[in-house]
Amino acid sequence: MSYRIEVSKNNRAGCTDTLCKAQGVKITKGEIRLGSWVEVNDHGGWKWRHWGCVSGLVIENIRDKIAKGEDDYDFDAIDGFDELEDPEIQEKVRRVVTQGHIDPEDFNGVSVDN
Repeated sequence: MSYRIEVSKNNRAGCTDTLCKAQGVKITKGEIRLGSWVEVNDHGGWKWRHWGCVSGLVIENIRDKIAKGEDDYDFDAIDGFDELEDPEIQEKVRRVVTQGHIDPEDFNGVSVDN
């Protein structure tokens, strides 16, 4: 599985978290979002979630993919990380991956799936 982190450039993408999707919630311009690359019948695309809807399991998968050793990670291996212009957002991503879960103040409280 490939992942991409970015700040949303528009208001078009819907969050694929179960509850957000059921309510038709969009990821608005300026929000941090995480994409998972999905391929179906030779066609691929990103499935996006609000940063606050990312599950602990997804964070663990990211940790496994970018681990260089115990508590050492290659954050540039996350697609889009090097494109994040705000150092506070980069630090947030580093902290979340290291701790293994979304910060409580960012958690949307609606994620029920992985």
